Amino acid sequence: MAIHQAIGRALAIAASGLILSACGTTQMNMINVQNSTAKTLGLGSSDEITIANIQYGQKNALGGQQVKYDATTGKGRHFTCTVFMIPGLTPINPPTYNDWECHPK
Repeated sequence: MAIHQAIGRALAIAASGLILSACGTTQMNMINVQNSTAKTLGLGSSDEITIANIQYGQKNALGGQQVKYDATTGKGRHFTCTVFMIPGLTPINPPTYNDWECHPK
């Protein structure tokens, strides 16, 4: 009887791990967003950027989605920015970002 319980627990743990590994994170890392936005705008430091009004688009079949946000520089210039965010493969892996674009408002 004890062997059956041990096998059942092992299978439950393996199934839980498999389920969790399929759930990639889609939480934006704001430090990466600020740094990349500053580079896109040609600024010397991400301290000069304020990010606001983050809007997540519809997820595609692989979980990737378009993210739109407003960026304001320290001198008061306003931009509308977009990036395509791809979730990490596991909850531990951070998402990756592609196609950064910023346009003046």
